[in-house]
Amino acid sequence: MHVTCRTLLSIVNRKQPSLCLSRYARRRHSDVGLKRSLLAFAEREKVEQGETWSADQASHRQGAHRKDINLVLVNPQIPQNAGSVARTCAATSVALHLVKPLGFDIDSRKLKRAGLDYWPYVVVKVHDSWEAFYDYFNNQPDPKRLFGYSKFGQAYYATPGLYQAGDWLMFGAETTGLPKEAHAAAGETGGAMVKIPMLETHVRSLNLAVSVGVGLYEAIRQLDCAGDNLQH
Repeated sequence: MHVTCRTLLSIVNRKQPSLCLSRYARRRHSDVGLKRSLLAFAEREKVEQGETWSADQASHRQGAHRKDINLVLVNPQIPQNAGSVARTCAATSVALHLVKPLGFDIDSRKLKRAGLDYWPYVVVKVHDSWEAFYDYFNNQPDPKRLFGYSKFGQAYYATPGLYQAGDWLMFGAETTGLPKEAHAAAGETGGAMVKIPMLETHVRSLNLAVSVGVGLYEAIRQLDCAGDNLQH
C-alpha cells in the first residue's frame, strides 16, 4: 500500500480534534487527581504532626462508638497492619484496644500513614499489659465475652448465632498469635477460640488486617441481622 506524505497529513488533521480533546481530558483528570492527592497529603501531614490525633485524646472518646462490640489487638508488631485495622474500625465505628508490648511506637509515622486521615475518627485505648487489659475488661458492664481468633481455634468463625452484643474480638501478634492467657480468658468469659478456614498448602497464616476484616464484619453482620429480626 502506497501512502503519500499528503495522505498522512490529511489523516493527522482529521484526527487532531479528537487528539486535542483526549489530551484535554487526560490533563483535566490529572489535575483532579493531583488536587485530591494534595488534600490527602495535607490531612496526612496533620495527623503525622499530631494536630488532629493522639492516643491519649482518642482514649477519652470511648462513648463515640457502637456499644455492642469491641476489637482488641494483643501485641501487634507491624504498624502498617495496625493502621489498616484502625481504618476498618473507623469504617465500622468500633473501638480499638491495643495491648502492649507493641512492635512500634504508638505515634510512629508508619502507623499513622497506614491509617491515612482516618485516625481522628478511631476510638483507641492503649493498655500497658495483658493483665491491665483483662482487669479493664472485667470492670466493664455485662454482658461481655472474649473471642480469640487463631489457626488453632475450634469454632468456625461464621457459625450462625455465634456472636452477641457485648462481644470483644481478640487478634494476636503477626508472628506468635494470641498468648496462652488470651486463650484461657476466652473460655473463662463464655466466649471461644475461633478459626477462619484457609488452605495451608502454601500459606502459613492470613494477614492480620485481613483476618480482622473477615472476623469483624461477620460479627457485625450477625449482630445487625439479629437486631433487624427483633425490630420486625
